[in-house]
Amino acid sequence: MSGCANLNLNKPIPKSNPNLPTVKTFKAYPDRNAMALYWNTVPAMKGYYIQRYNPKNKKWKEIATIKDPYTSIYVDTNLKPGHIYQYKIATFDKSGIPSLAKEVIQSTMPKLSPVIILEAKPIVKGKIKIIFRPSPNERVNKYIIKRFDNEDAKWKTIATLSPRLDVEYIDSGLKDGTIYKYQVIAKSFDGIISFPSKTVVASTFKRPPIITQINATNNLAKKIKLTFSPIKGAVAYKIYISSYPNGPFKFYKKINSTTFTDYINKDGFIRYYKVTALSVHKTQSLLSDTPVTMGQTLSKPAKPIVSTNITGNQIELIFTSPDNRAAKYLIIRKEKLSLFKSAQKKFIASSNRFTDIVNPKKSYEYDVYEIDKYGLLSKTPAVIKVNN
Repeated sequence: MSGCANLNLNKPIPKSNPNLPTVKTFKAYPDRNAMALYWNTVPAMKGYYIQRYNPKNKKWKEIATIKDPYTSIYVDTNLKPGHIYQYKIATFDKSGIPSLAKEVIQSTMPKLSPVIILEAKPIVKGKIKIIFRPSPNERVNKYIIKRFDNEDAKWKTIATLSPRLDVEYIDSGLKDGTIYKYQVIAKSFDGIISFPSKTVVASTFKRPPIITQINATNNLAKKIKLTFSPIKGAVAYKIYISSYPNGPFKFYKKINSTTFTDYINKDGFIRYYKVTALSVHKTQSLLSDTPVTMGQTLSKPAKPIVSTNITGNQIELIFTSPDNRAAKYLIIRKEKLSLFKSAQKKFIASSNRFTDIVNPKKSYEYDVYEIDKYGLLSKTPAVIKVNN
């Protein structure tokens, strides 16, 4: 506001006197949020009343009383861009009686031109890059980045960029395989905002498909072998393990092929597996939906069944393998020498029969173990006692 203006505007303006000198020239020059009012001065009067029309209640409202007749400019501020405003000005005499009014109608300048978004695209897992053209209006000093929130069904501000030439934004922490909508709004140093840009849509990189067929062995000694079908677009796979079918599963290995051998120095050991696929963009198939596969190392052979055939000083042991895994048998003979002393000797039988020459006057004990092709020994032996 220029000149001496009185903002105590509650006192009503008196009725006009048509005989008083009037303002002849009254013009309005718009900005986006302000209007500059210019008029010719009337030095013979004491000042000017300026009013603005309110279209809502259809009434005129005094916005300024200027008490210096040499003042010729008044700036009306805090206006809305792109709105029509109607003003009138009247001189007043030493008694505050106004002249007939002069009117002017003018529209404030429109909002800033919308920002032009050049591209919005995914760049890596969970990130989308937005690039837009700088606003040509040098009054712009920042940009407001908005993303549409599908849950709340409204636009939300996610970032503010400054200064005017900072026209790149990377949105991070996004969900894989999800569509996002963006708008950019320019804002000037005096608070004027532009129309929203056109809405752009971009999707984060998708997750690879879930691996549904995973095979794990249960017949290999001290190891479990995993095999599964390759996933299109996958560059690596992650293996997760647990001791329980329902988890929790923890990350175990990252591999680049569709086979994996898990070496475990235990017999009959059970382990549960999940396998996920990784894309070139580091997105991962959904672990929670991946099926569980059980693998097991080969258990120890069964205790053999042993029958005997004793003739004089000859003992024949005949073996039967309950699980048909026997490749050979380990025989440990314990010969009793005295009450507290015995002698021990080991034999390996490659067939299902073993013959031993003994002293008919002594007692013997035979512990017989089954040995499979992997060299695994039955957990407990079959015990045969020969008492003489």
